[in-house]
Amino acid sequence: MLKKSSSAIHPLNGSQSSGVDDGFSEFQQNVHEAKLTSSKRVKLGQEKSSMTFKADPTLDRPDEECHSHIRTNSQADNAFGTSLDGRPENLEETENSPSDSESIEERNSIFKSMSSGKNQISDSSVFKYCLGGLTERALLLKDLAMSSSDQDLAEFAQQVSLYSGCSHHWHQIIISKKLIEEGTKAWNMISQNNNQVQWENVVFEIEEQFMKIACCSNRSLSQQDFEQLRRIAGCREYLARENFEKMWCWLYPVAIALSRDWINAMWVSTSPKWIEGFVTKEEAEFSLQGPRGLQDPGTFILRFPTSRSWPHPDAGSLIVTYVASDYTLHHRLLSLDFIYSSGERETSLKPLQDMLLAEPELSQLGRIIRSY
Repeated sequence: MLKKSSSAIHPLNGSQSSGVDDGFSEFQQNVHEAKLTSSKRVKLGQEKSSMTFKADPTLDRPDEECHSHIRTNSQADNAFGTSLDGRPENLEETENSPSDSESIEERNSIFKSMSSGKNQISDSSVFKYCLGGLTERALLLKDLAMSSSDQDLAEFAQQVSLYSGCSHHWHQIIISKKLIEEGTKAWNMISQNNNQVQWENVVFEIEEQFMKIACCSNRSLSQQDFEQLRRIAGCREYLARENFEKMWCWLYPVAIALSRDWINAMWVSTSPKWIEGFVTKEEAEFSLQGPRGLQDPGTFILRFPTSRSWPHPDAGSLIVTYVASDYTLHHRLLSLDFIYSSGERETSLKPLQDMLLAEPELSQLGRIIRSY
């Protein structure tokens, strides 16, 4: 156990007009959609990074996976802010509101890198996306991704971020074209024109696709990871296209997140093992409780939320589950979308594990204990 130093698609079932083979089938989102509350942000100086946890008793309920909000801005040489946003997940409400409330200055930091060329996607599509739920957004993105250029999608992402007041949609829109194209190719290769395939015969192909996208050749998926993917897909012995698409819309954003330097280093690390795999909320809570009650305050586990699939703004984000000072369990969502928009700055940033251990609420890395 690492301790702190004393010195931190789903089913995209596209129509024939989708433009990618026969497309993904019509999007039906079975995961719970979330309505996220506003947050408190804390900006930090260049020399020291920290995250502040804002407790909210109204959010500490058994059916809610995340209960509060964290934000860290580590200032770079050019004053570009890199943020870690911890936002609450409410699994019982629909996601028709922004993932986070952000300042105009923060949104502008992203917009400055965008082209000022004329947007080829209509304003009605922008408003439809902003007002729609996950199902409507996925269907709209499927059509736009297949008929629009990368530049048009970038402009569309900019407009959605502006009018929704939430920049976290930006990343999900940007990855939509690749998600659909690579997902369709993967399914065609796996299925070989069959309506369904045996799960045991596709796990290695799924792993190969995942490792390629995640830019990770030295860490394979575990049996527990495969079982979690099968639960997300909603299948048993056989995998149908609908099951594959559901799994792909969860797995692809996770793989993209792991391809980033900040998280990739933590994923490939074996000592300590910062991210033990695809861990559920229940597994994290069980591991932190221990045989004699809750572990020491500050003990935490990192995981990807199994309830967040593309195009949810938080798909592919990390959650830190930890024991608070009052011996209660908390879940905080860490969003790295600002890093995604400034990849060239990643290598100059302080390692994520150091930033986590610098937090007063986090002191030591916990281990996953499974009950089976």
